[in-house]
Amino acid sequence: MRLRAVLWIARKDLLVELRSRHTLSFMLLFSTLSVVFFSRVAGAYVGTTPGIAPGYLWLVFLFTGMLGTGRAFLREKEANTLDALRAMPVSAAEILTGKAVYNFLLLFGVQCVVFPVFLVFMDIQVKGSLLLAFAVLSLSNLSFVVLSSAVSALVLGARAREVLLPVLLMPLLFPLLVLSVSALNRVLTGGAGVLAIESELRLLLAYTGVSSVIALLTSEAALQE
Repeated sequence: MRLRAVLWIARKDLLVELRSRHTLSFMLLFSTLSVVFFSRVAGAYVGTTPGIAPGYLWLVFLFTGMLGTGRAFLREKEANTLDALRAMPVSAAEILTGKAVYNFLLLFGVQCVVFPVFLVFMDIQVKGSLLLAFAVLSLSNLSFVVLSSAVSALVLGARAREVLLPVLLMPLLFPLLVLSVSALNRVLTGGAGVLAIESELRLLLAYTGVSSVIALLTSEAALQE
């Protein structure tokens, strides 16, 4: 795999997105409104039971990510540029990796805005390291975009792809959500350090690695017309 080709694809998508700002604006608006909604509906419960806060935070990223990251391949399909991209001297694995890098940058940008907003609106009394919590969330979102990008490519040719995407993605995300929520809960509300959540971090890294390998091995079949 050539890093230059991967970065070119990610840069191309970023330039297209920066010109239109449709996907990023939608993701930021949806995630911010979700945080406001959850703060009004569940704010009192989070105050008395702070351990449920990471679950609500992940609900925001779950729906925002599923609605936003699938646009990377769908935009190519709608513009009829996927065939041209496949005809270029780039492999399917490079295309998938470039799309995943682009999706991660989008979701990371949303994370930089939503994470502090969520802490303020939910009035969470943070006991641990905010930097560590942010790093755990970033690693979890990396695994999320690997899975969502791979599944998006897989269902690209399906008629009911908007329905198939969450149905196929949710079971794959379940281990990720359990590990991430557990680690965030222990850091934010329990004051845990890196060593205390070492098992969750190792499992998250392993899950991300295995998901990446499977996605790359199946990329050629996923992008076949």
